[in-house]
Amino acid sequence: MANLRHRAIETNALDHDAVCKTCWAKTLSFCEPHHTESLRGFFDSATCLKVNPGTVFIHDGAKFPYYFNINRGATRSFKILPDGRRQILSFGFPGTLIGLSQYSNFEFNIEAINEVSLCRFSKDKVDYYSNKHPELRKSLMERMIYELSESYAHAVALGKMSARERLAYFLIKQNKADYKIYGQLNKVTLPMNRYDISDYLGVTTETISRTFTQFESEGLITFIKSSEIILRDRRRLATLAAGAIAASPAW
Repeated sequence: MANLRHRAIETNALDHDAVCKTCWAKTLSFCEPHHTESLRGFFDSATCLKVNPGTVFIHDGAKFPYYFNINRGATRSFKILPDGRRQILSFGFPGTLIGLSQYSNFEFNIEAINEVSLCRFSKDKVDYYSNKHPELRKSLMERMIYELSESYAHAVALGKMSARERLAYFLIKQNKADYKIYGQLNKVTLPMNRYDISDYLGVTTETISRTFTQFESEGLITFIKSSEIILRDRRRLATLAAGAIAASPAW
C-alpha cells in the first residue's frame, strides 16, 4: 500500500520580487515573456511559497482555485486507488505549471519530492488578466496543449509498450527535461526513487531494477550514482521509445 503522508502544508512566504530576479527556471516558465509594467498587478498578486520534502501540498478533491508555477525542485502527482495502490500521473519540474484544469477541485494529490519553491496565482486573477492581455492567455493555452500532449505520450507508454520500451521512454523524457533545465545533453538526474518510477510506468519495482541492469550491461546507460545516469546510446533508447516519443511534442 502506498504511504500517503497527509501532513500540514509547511510553507514559508518568500519575497516575490527577489524570487523573480533569481528564478533560474524563468526561461522555462509561462510568465517570463510577460514581465511588463502593464502586468505588474498580475505578478504582484502572486504568492511565493516554499514546500518541505515529502509534503502533500495539494490533496485529491480539495478546492484549490490556484495555479502553481514550479521555480525549483520536483513534485509527483498521483492517485490512490481504493485498494491502496498508487498511480503516479506526472512529475513536475522547474517551469511546470500546475492546475491547468478549469475546475476548482484538484483530482489528484501533489507531493514535493525534495524542497520545492513555487509561485501561486489565483485563478480569478489569471482569468481577469488573461482576458485583458491576449498574449498571457496564449501562453497559458500553449502550456495546456503541451501538458495534454505529454499525457497522450504517457498513455501510449502505459497502454501498448513493453517494460523495456517504457523505461527507455522515461529516460528520454527525463533527459529532455534535464536538457531544458540544466543544459545536460546526455545526463539524466532522478530526484524520484525506483518506487516512483515503477508507479509512473505501471510495472513492478523489481522489473525497473532488472531493466536498468540490462540497459547498463548492454552499454545503453552508465550509473554515476543511483540518482544520476549517463545515456551512452541515446539513439537506441530513442528507437525503443519511438511509439511514445511520436506522441509527445518537441522531441
